[in-house]
Amino acid sequence: MYGLSFIRLSLRMLSRAAIAVDGLFVLLTFAAIFLCGRLGIHSRKDVLAYQAMIREHYDPVWKDLAWRRIRKGDPIETVLQRHPPLRRDDFPPYTELRYNEIGSLNGLAIRAKDGKLISAGAGSHTWTHFFFHSPKEEEAFDKAYSAYVEQRLLESQAFEIHQVIKGGQDVFLARVINSGGRDYSGEVLRELREIYGQAYLVSAGLIEPELTVEVTSVLYGDLEVGAILTFPGENCDLGEPGEPEPVFLHVDDRRLLNPQNEARESYSAVPRKALDWHQSLTPNQLQELETRGLAGRAERWQREEQPPTRQSPKTGTKQPRHGPRTASRI
Repeated sequence: MYGLSFIRLSLRMLSRAAIAVDGLFVLLTFAAIFLCGRLGIHSRKDVLAYQAMIREHYDPVWKDLAWRRIRKGDPIETVLQRHPPLRRDDFPPYTELRYNEIGSLNGLAIRAKDGKLISAGAGSHTWTHFFFHSPKEEEAFDKAYSAYVEQRLLESQAFEIHQVIKGGQDVFLARVINSGGRDYSGEVLRELREIYGQAYLVSAGLIEPELTVEVTSVLYGDLEVGAILTFPGENCDLGEPGEPEPVFLHVDDRRLLNPQNEARESYSAVPRKALDWHQSLTPNQLQELETRGLAGRAERWQREEQPPTRQSPKTGTKQPRHGPRTASRI
């Protein structure tokens, strides 16, 4: 009798233990489901994304995004106060805040329209994760951003033209006679270019790019029309046979364009539209262009002189990050 009572008691305890384990499992399951829903985890890729953000020490703004302390529709001023970005681009009605260092593989961006947040995402070269986004706005945003980047590039090229003219150097139009390299004959180069393309041959180091041009119009400087010039073409990729005449810039000393450059002669090329835009500016607009260009150049120097930093996983202090990385875009 005693043995049977003991067995019944043991079975009863095992049954209760099993019920408790099942209950704990269900509780943990619901907790995991709630946590995944709260963090926006819907797949294994999302889990890997969060692991990467923890491991790579992304800007702390990602935690507020993950825990929904920053939400879609919030005013952008709230984000700016709590998490100042490393870079900010304004191209109305859109604004983009960037929280990754220039040249980093890791990207984190928050976008707003008319001052309200519309999307936020992070990523690297192997993954992308959106905390929230607005698919209907993506096409309009990309179009506006492309126009913004194109305008900034145009201003940069016009600023370069302005600096060359101000320095008394040469700005001229020319007809490209030959575009090739010194290491192979013209026939071999043509065959290689047809197979691999000019850009690949240059990047692979198979040829040293070189241009031979005939000056057709002198806009500024003391060159003569009809002069034949041969010079390294690594900075003149717009100068291809059959293309509309690019605008060539020649300086005796590259430090005119950037005091940090090596002191040597240099040729470069910019699109004709950059010259047209430059010539359309009034004296006041030219002064504004120069002011913006010099300020942008000084800002780039400052970024280059200061080593990028990242959060230390143990102390939370800033530590230098070494080695250049390729930029990625979310």
